[in-house]
Amino acid sequence: MALTRIPTKGIADSAVSEDKVAPGAVTTSKIGPAAVTAPNVGPNAIVTGNITDGTIVNADISPSAAIASGKLTVCVSTLENNISLLGFKMAVNEGLTVFNLVDGIVDEFHDESGTDESEGSNDLYCASCDFYRNSTAPVSAGFTMTTITEPDTSSAGTNPAYGTATVGEYTVPACTSSLTVSVWGAGGGGGGHNGSGADCEATGGGGGGFATGTLAVTSGQKFEVLAGEGGYGDESPYCGTRSYIGGGMNQIAPNNDGSSSGGGGGGLSGVFAEGIALSQGECNPTGKSPQIYMIAGSGGGGGGHYPGSNPVPAFFNQTYQDGSTGYGGSGGGLTGLAGGSDRAQTSAIVAGGTGGPSCSPAPVPATVGHYNGGGGDQEQGGQGAPSTNGGAEPGGFLYGGPYNGPDDNIGAGGSGFYGGGAGGYTPTPSSGNRGGGGGSSYIGHPQLSSTSTEAGNATGEGGGVAATGYSPGTNEGMGADGTGPTQGFAEDGFVLISSDGLVTSTTLVSTAFAAGSVPTTSRIVVFEEDVGSPTLNTHIIASISRDGGSTYTTATLADSGYVTGSSGQRILTGTATISGQPSGQSMRWKLALSSQKVRIHGVSLQWA
Repeated sequence: MALTRIPTKGIADSAVSEDKVAPGAVTTSKIGPAAVTAPNVGPNAIVTGNITDGTIVNADISPSAAIASGKLTVCVSTLENNISLLGFKMAVNEGLTVFNLVDGIVDEFHDESGTDESEGSNDLYCASCDFYRNSTAPVSAGFTMTTITEPDTSSAGTNPAYGTATVGEYTVPACTSSLTVSVWGAGGGGGGHNGSGADCEATGGGGGGFATGTLAVTSGQKFEVLAGEGGYGDESPYCGTRSYIGGGMNQIAPNNDGSSSGGGGGGLSGVFAEGIALSQGECNPTGKSPQIYMIAGSGGGGGGHYPGSNPVPAFFNQTYQDGSTGYGGSGGGLTGLAGGSDRAQTSAIVAGGTGGPSCSPAPVPATVGHYNGGGGDQEQGGQGAPSTNGGAEPGGFLYGGPYNGPDDNIGAGGSGFYGGGAGGYTPTPSSGNRGGGGGSSYIGHPQLSSTSTEAGNATGEGGGVAATGYSPGTNEGMGADGTGPTQGFAEDGFVLISSDGLVTSTTLVSTAFAAGSVPTTSRIVVFEEDVGSPTLNTHIIASISRDGGSTYTTATLADSGYVTGSSGQRILTGTATISGQPSGQSMRWKLALSSQKVRIHGVSLQWA
């Protein structure tokens, strides 16, 4: 019987040599499981061609295996961004200002310690918001005597009775360094009437002046804000009462017999330092001027118009029989207008001219003794007009001149930085009473810039009616050009504190950070928020220095996506080769911002 298998004991040790095994004789099926062990595999026995793609998985790799970086596929940009974001998050969570990395820093702004104020320019830091910005914050806060338009920053004043008021208050919001302040003064009250003749019946009060400028401020700074009170008109029960604040008054009690009565001057409008003590009829400027930021002068009251009958509204086109006028002078400008004129002067002015259409049979020379009060300027009040019976007082610091003589139909001066003087009375050649002068405005505080003023006109319209933010129903004198109020009181003043968030050219520069060796490349990551619509590398330009800021190389920024969703806060990245700069180990970053509003929340700089 033939043998089909050779038993193991039938084969001598070492009997089967390599040459006894035919090619292909040893197949996979002839090799038992685990039969080939490590000692049986020779050096370099397993080569690339013997390894099937994908057969070596994670479980086949030792934890201690040394795999070269070149064998790894990594998104370096994503990794660096994540490291920077991690740095920002750690800085935020730990309350750190500058977070130092190995060969890099992360500055998630909590203060200004990571930037160099001497190297930067217009770098507006918001301490309560922890970001830099290149624009002023938008602001709009309006004040009347009793109302406000923006309650977050403002509180309203009160006006419980004529001549009595409290001022409003304004608090500068965070991240605000300058404001536009615009102030409109109050109008003056109109004069009364008596007699016959429709063309000779009443005279209007002067309009308020206007002042505006840019005020340098600090976050949290507080101001007192006052919109002046309009002057009272003919037959008012408030004769003998100043309008708030400082408007001139006629001391004579109102008549109930239909006789004429002079109008009261308007009160000044202004912005003042917190806690300033202002009172009606202020007359002592000692220590007050540095606490006054801006004032708009107010209009003087119109004089009573004796010839005429039948009550009619106050008008500026009415004349006395001698052809003269007695309307109140408008507030200034730097100098208020004299009563009955369009002239800015402090001295009393003689009225005169051609006769009215039905009141004067013939022209009367201008030298007749009918005088209107002068306007206030920057150093003195307007002159009280000469008067047969006396009593026409000059204006002074923060008040208009009153009339305290026996004649009840004299127009009082309007208030201002210096107020206008009261009008006068002379009985010949025809009876008639004259208007008070307008008060001056003030724009002389050293924190103000880009200032201007505008006086009201000779027909009772106030200044600044075409200015941005003008509120209709503001600062006209009684009977102004036929459009102002015709009874009761002239229009009050108005104050507007505003800013449209103007963009400034801004440069942010970091402090110097020491590198461990001379770097040749550097990467910047900017944590930025859009407010406007900036174009990268045009409105936001990043650059890097290794020599302490003497030489910079621009890094081209790219948008790496929003921090969360479409929040507007995004990560901007850029790399710069800095090997061409003078050798150094003092690292700085710089951001140039222009034209479009942005906020910079933090910057990371890495180098190698």
